[in-house]
Amino acid sequence: MKDDRENLSVPPVYDNAGSKGITSIETYTVKGDGVVNEDVLITRPDYSIYGVADGVTSLSSYQNEEGHTGGYLAANLVKQQFEQEDKPSLFESVKEANDQLRSQMERCHIDLSNKDFLWGSALCVIQLTDKGIEFIQTGDCMAFAVYTYGDVRVLTSRQVLHLEEKSLLKWKEGIEKGLKTREDLRSYVRSRLKSNRRFSNTAQGYGVLNGESEAIDFLEYGKINNNQIQKLIMLTDGLFFPEELVPEGSGYWEHNIQLLLEKGLEKYTEELIELEEDDSECLKYPRFKKSDDKAGIILHFD
Repeated sequence: MKDDRENLSVPPVYDNAGSKGITSIETYTVKGDGVVNEDVLITRPDYSIYGVADGVTSLSSYQNEEGHTGGYLAANLVKQQFEQEDKPSLFESVKEANDQLRSQMERCHIDLSNKDFLWGSALCVIQLTDKGIEFIQTGDCMAFAVYTYGDVRVLTSRQVLHLEEKSLLKWKEGIEKGLKTREDLRSYVRSRLKSNRRFSNTAQGYGVLNGESEAIDFLEYGKINNNQIQKLIMLTDGLFFPEELVPEGSGYWEHNIQLLLEKGLEKYTEELIELEEDDSECLKYPRFKKSDDKAGIILHFD
């Protein structure tokens, strides 16, 4: 498994590279159970843009000649848009990526009328400016600000949570009925997982970048000032800590971020993978994959 990991730790970046006060950056990404790593890191230091994107594989098991899935192609299209555009801006870059994604699916003869076949990507990207910190998000990628006095501020919403909770309840129901393998549990909840796709980019569901024009309506974006901010963190959902291990009375995200900062991104990820390996059938910590793809960035400030 070690060979599948990319340790992409970045050396310190200084103001002459557009860092806006960044002293160092931690980045890490690792492939999970899938064919390829569908999570990507987005870094554009000259415009102080950083983020993560999480590819969403279509249910059609599409792969191109290089073996790349639709989720891989979608996430990397987002990455390319931010890292290669002449003067990237958050909203316009995401809108352009969504348009390009639709065009690319059309060229590959994907049935755009069927949500099951669409390639998609969740994302969370921030840009440091002279007047503060801007962010844009869709899906379940998350961003956090950590202040010098210790507070953790959650900047984004896990848009798919209400649907995932229903699917996880059914997963737990399967465990209670005696199902013992991940394969059997996946079969037990497959119809619900599939039905969740119908709610992409709808008021009853969640936002995701998948070529639908409605995807732009479900983007979340905003700006905060940078007073007393010590760290900015962006994570894909593969780096979320098991809820079952959060102490009673502790806030979920606060505990998650505390562990992450205590251990550092690389060690945190390694230990999370060990937990997943020890629960390979997803019985102790109910989830839909033994190990999801993972990508994270931590920006450290003066």
